[in-house]
Amino acid sequence: MTEDVDAVYTWVDGSDPVFQAMRRQYAGPAAADQANRYRSNGEMRFSLRSLLRYAPWVRRVHILTNGQVPRWLEFSHPRIHLVTHAEVFPEPQCLPTFNSHSIEMCLHRIPGLSRRFLYFNDDFFLGRDVYPADFFTPDGGQVIFLDDFPLMGDSGQGSARERACAYTQDLLTKRWGSPASARLLPSHAPQAYDRDLLFRLESQFQNEFRETRGHRFRSGKDLALNVLYGYTLLESAVERGRHRIRVLPDRSREYRFFIIEHRYLRTLHHYVKILWQRPCFLCINDDLVDVWQYHPLVLSLRTFLLLYYWRRAPWERNLWRTKHQTFSPHPPSQ
Repeated sequence: MTEDVDAVYTWVDGSDPVFQAMRRQYAGPAAADQANRYRSNGEMRFSLRSLLRYAPWVRRVHILTNGQVPRWLEFSHPRIHLVTHAEVFPEPQCLPTFNSHSIEMCLHRIPGLSRRFLYFNDDFFLGRDVYPADFFTPDGGQVIFLDDFPLMGDSGQGSARERACAYTQDLLTKRWGSPASARLLPSHAPQAYDRDLLFRLESQFQNEFRETRGHRFRSGKDLALNVLYGYTLLESAVERGRHRIRVLPDRSREYRFFIIEHRYLRTLHHYVKILWQRPCFLCINDDLVDVWQYHPLVLSLRTFLLLYYWRRAPWERNLWRTKHQTFSPHPPSQ
């Protein structure tokens, strides 16, 4: 790899009273549903620490937000580019949005984004050194990370995310035909994207991109970007054969994904195994519903991340500077 590679994060501070009021305004009685998806435990701070430590070759980090700024982030740092939804959404009437699928339809529109980039959710972490060769092949292809678990196939059942995956799989089958073997679920790990290919996908699925951007909350009729993108690379006539599948075995030195639930011993077991194995890719998903911010399991997550990623990054502000920040959108320095 001789070209630059950036990283992109999407982030929201769900504890912000302004955000909560806006969400209630648009969601009504459903505002309390899945509130844990908007709770911030400081994951992005530690994810960025892991990125700096284990992938220092990444050029710039683009953080896509609704206009919020993490209190601890020095966004004037030259390697940080803060971007608002308003800068990338082609339809202003779709904002505000509370739908990660909708936001992902606009990643390729970030100003100054490198052609090849890595997309992180804020609960994705690196556990040891990774290199461009882990994400890109020598002949210009990409590595597609998959779980050893079949993709959801019933668009009428399950959560909105599961139904969106099934809906996207139906579109893939209509466009590229039935696969020779069952499609697998994309891993909860950083995924590589090509900006130019995303623009091409948007031109091929214009109506679906537009419809997904218009859903303020998750819907079973959303496009699931990682499913659409990964299997287009693997199955379309133009791209087929150029890219490589890498199945990540869960609970191994390669990959660990676990959900924090009301199970204390199981959560402790996961922490111990992570410290022992130091997996390359790690995802810790907060699935605790109706708990306060100082619940023991919430505190255990924050403590674990602080101990595991203790080295501060140069874009972190001093701890005593806790005032909210505001910023004006501006193009990244070249």
